[in-house]
Amino acid sequence: MSSNNDIDNIFEKAASGKALVKSRHTLTIDYVPEKLPFRDAETTTLAQALSTILKGSRPSNLLLFGKPGTGKTAVVKNVVERLKKKTDEFGIDVKVPIVNAKLTNSAYKVLFEIAEHMGINKEEKKQVHFTGLSMGEATDRILQYVQKKKLHVILVIDEIDSLVDRNGDDILYSFTRANERMAAGGFISLIGISNSLTFKDKLDPRVRSSLSEEETVFNPYTVDQLRQILAERARIAFNEGAIADAAINLCAAMGGREHGDARKAIDLLRVAAELAERERASKVDEKHVRAAQEKIEKDTSYEILKNATTHTKFVVLAITKSKSGNTGDVYSVYSSLCKQAEQEPLTQRRVTQIISELDQLGLVATDIINQGRYGRSQKIKMTVPLTTVAEALKEDSTFATLIDG
Repeated sequence: MSSNNDIDNIFEKAASGKALVKSRHTLTIDYVPEKLPFRDAETTTLAQALSTILKGSRPSNLLLFGKPGTGKTAVVKNVVERLKKKTDEFGIDVKVPIVNAKLTNSAYKVLFEIAEHMGINKEEKKQVHFTGLSMGEATDRILQYVQKKKLHVILVIDEIDSLVDRNGDDILYSFTRANERMAAGGFISLIGISNSLTFKDKLDPRVRSSLSEEETVFNPYTVDQLRQILAERARIAFNEGAIADAAINLCAAMGGREHGDARKAIDLLRVAAELAERERASKVDEKHVRAAQEKIEKDTSYEILKNATTHTKFVVLAITKSKSGNTGDVYSVYSSLCKQAEQEPLTQRRVTQIISELDQLGLVATDIINQGRYGRSQKIKMTVPLTTVAEALKEDSTFATLIDG
């Protein structure tokens, strides 16, 4: 346990150490640069689609697709911010609620956030309460408010695929059909941002046709594009001479390996800078980037395991305790652990699905072993350090005693 002197020493070192970063905010996910490199075409398309609002017309609904870290959210925020400035100049009242469906973990919370952004909850009667209303009533109150006030609304739902995966497409159906029953003057245009290119396949055909009036695909950045993006971001974020070109190039290469993910590359820059400052280095170099990569991967794995379902945790623990690592043995250990904790085991088929999900997340590796005339079996092993698994599972009281057993 740290003493007060130890803590004071940490703060003293931080205060006296050389600051490598001059603008930390520019290395966070919230920072949106004024100009987004290599996204001119996508920015133009979005601006042209939304420009009809300046003539009093409803813009088409839009769907933006692309892998994480390809600039979708940043482009939307940039364009709608500039649109708001222009509509304010012309005296046009435009509301632009931006809701992240992944962070708002229920469909009702999405509606509540929309109501908050639009100012509905400042009205005395037609409030969308934090809880207590049915989905239909909450939706109706939002639409009635838009109609009564003759509002022009551009509703942005980021990570819209999360909303549909969890809650279906009822909200989208209500909003995309709302304009048909609204009086002249008020309207809602929807911008959906999705990380999944197959997102539309999950939608009801009626929602699909009205939602995707216009579509734009954001292609991944190349390694060279990432390098240029990072060099520009480093120029704004770091003091002069505080980061080596080799460190920037390595971040770009690692981000390029992750499907051209600029967000991942900028995260690497930020964490590498923090590690360099902690050891009081004179500049950020490649070793700090490699250490940052290890730290990010460890932290991500820890968070996923800590927040996993109870049975996923049982499966993970069974994999670590299995001697052979084959599917049958893992299931046998899993069943035994469930019984020790007085839990009903899932079927072997469902456990196999959980293992497949863990494989997709990169937490386990599965190899097919050919056993000759005995057929083939799957060998499963954790790719996450066992110390990380133990730390994450010990957070759950159910597993505290099972880990050492």
